[in-house]
Amino acid sequence: MNVTLHELTGKQIRVVPMDKNHILGLYEAAKNENIWTHLPKTIITQHDMEAFVEEALQAKESGAEFPFVIIQRETDKIVGTTRFLYMSSASRSLEIGWTWFHPSVWGTSVNTECKYLLLQSCFEQLNTIRVQFKTDERNIRSQKAIERLGAVKEGILRNQMIRKDGTFRNSVLYSIIDSDWPSVKQHLEQRLKLAENTK
Repeated sequence: MNVTLHELTGKQIRVVPMDKNHILGLYEAAKNENIWTHLPKTIITQHDMEAFVEEALQAKESGAEFPFVIIQRETDKIVGTTRFLYMSSASRSLEIGWTWFHPSVWGTSVNTECKYLLLQSCFEQLNTIRVQFKTDERNIRSQKAIERLGAVKEGILRNQMIRKDGTFRNSVLYSIIDSDWPSVKQHLEQRLKLAENTK
């Protein structure tokens, strides 16, 4: 899938295509061990982050992925990252994954706005008909966040990958398809408006 996207701008955040200039900001945002509990890798050093970004940019160059950083507009600081994965022109589908945020924005509407901007670009610019999400069966917080988006739980992928500790991971699979998007869009806009009004 040929993805050409520039900055996606919301009221709270900017979702910006990742580049090497983001390494230090990402490293600063990643300095909390709780971020990495359910993710396949753990970033500890700046060198780890350099390798993480280099790998993401190589995947972008090959057309396999499209990584972003998430910048909080109020502070102009990076608060997380996400990316498009498994992009398929033939099936007009992709996955949104590798999402993590600094704990300072956990429980806020930052993830909602991030996913709203990404989904809007998928269904209204990229002509996507399916967007999927996967998360560790143990990661209840992530499952609840995905379900709050309005995604449909499709099932469990058993032994889908091996965790860092060597245990086998079952992954929960969710999707939003093109016919879901109008109602999901309205739902997310209502959630964002409510969050703004309760500030």
